[in-house]
Amino acid sequence: MNVLLPQNYKIKKKDIIVYSIAIIVCIISLIIIVMRQILGEGIFKKAQKTTEEELSKLKTEFGNMFQNEFIGDIQGISKDNQSKNFVFTTYANEENVPGNYALNVNIPQINIMDENLEKINDEIIKNYKKKVNEIINTEGKQIVYSVEYTAYAENDILFLIIRSNEKEGNNAQRSIIKTYHYDLKNKKEITLEEIIEKLQYDENEVQNKIYQEIKSQEQKSKQMQQVGLGIYVRDSKSDKYKIENSKEFFVHNGKLNIIYSYGEETLTSEMDIVII
Repeated sequence: MNVLLPQNYKIKKKDIIVYSIAIIVCIISLIIIVMRQILGEGIFKKAQKTTEEELSKLKTEFGNMFQNEFIGDIQGISKDNQSKNFVFTTYANEENVPGNYALNVNIPQINIMDENLEKINDEIIKNYKKKVNEIINTEGKQIVYSVEYTAYAENDILFLIIRSNEKEGNNAQRSIIKTYHYDLKNKKEITLEEIIEKLQYDENEVQNKIYQEIKSQEQKSKQMQQVGLGIYVRDSKSDKYKIENSKEFFVHNGKLNIIYSYGEETLTSEMDIVII
């Protein structure tokens, strides 16, 4: 009986390349996993949980930010008006008509030579001036209305944060936060997804942090509602808490702040600030 011994198998060059690529991909994947787990604040930043004390302090600081001025400086950027700051008050009104309305309005304008910013300026003056005109032409409703802002540049991004408050008669006060974030180098508005990437955060970590914070506020608001307190009840399952739908945010002192103000939906000054 003849036994056939297996012939020596020659590994093809193509197979060597395929196996080599597969090994390299596995090694890179392993390195990424290790970096995520160990380095944390290195290549991939983790969204750390903010304590109640830290959150309270940061929210107080947020409330004190609105001084109706641009803070700091921007190097290498040309102004439209050299005599003005990079953001200045283009319209102010502190008119008070007893029984009708009281205004404390400061509408900002971005003073940078960039035609893309002209559209933003037009939007700002149109929206807030329209509201002022509506109030002035309304009699006997006792409306108190204010607009205030803060502006600065960080990480080559111009941040403009506008807060408006409105109270009509005995109704609850309504507060609305609007933020603008403009990439000065690339000359375009920047999204939350882009700022997360720029700051080297893991997007899934950020999304989980948002859901955790809102879920916590949802539970608190439901508890307060059960004891008869009028409060805006959150719905943590709402799509508005998805990163792609979160439009109001800013970065301050290296921390990403994502804002959910509920004044556009109902008469309330309540808001949630997720700080990362």
